Amino acid sequence: MTTRYKLALLGTILAGAIVGGCTSGAGVFNPQAGGAGISPSTGSTVYKQIELLSRPAVKEVFELFESHNKTNRAEPYADPVLQGQIKSFTLNFRSKENADTLQAILYPNVLKADLSQDVTTASYLGYETGGATGSKWGGRALDDDIVGISLNAIFGNTLSALGLIPDDMKEAPCLALDNVAYDKSNTKTFPYIQAPL
Repeated sequence: MTTRYKLALLGTILAGAIVGGCTSGAGVFNPQAGGAGISPSTGSTVYKQIELLSRPAVKEVFELFESHNKTNRAEPYADPVLQGQIKSFTLNFRSKENADTLQAILYPNVLKADLSQDVTTASYLGYETGGATGSKWGGRALDDDIVGISLNAIFGNTLSALGLIPDDMKEAPCLALDNVAYDKSNTKTFPYIQAPL
């Protein structure tokens, strides 16, 4: 993989994350744009989904920013864009098996948990990988490095290291880490995380 290719790929990812993020009018009620309010016809509270970001980094890596508004309002199991974009983006630089596996693991954009498992062992992508990431319970633990795990699954060797697929030898190590440390100094009381720096 050439340096030019790596820089172009990194630029694409950063453009989506920095320029747009995923805030499309959150917090302001507008029946057409999303939010919550009182229905004029029934007088009951009406809620509209305004954000769908169960897996941080997934939309930012795979989706064009112009698609975020549509997928934010989509039903997670019938997303008109994300499923196809996971595969088409990944096929640009990884094997078909890698693209198919990522698509199966990262879509739909929801956190899954197997409540029959030990609830004290949450593990990001644990349910989707049959426990390969630590436990079969799934969900996410407070100290799971969600962005780091996602980037390594997309650009690194996570899928092959977990034994899910053979290594396609097409990793991009410079993109597989976010290089943001988490010191895990959580508290035992709500909200369980340390005060912002």
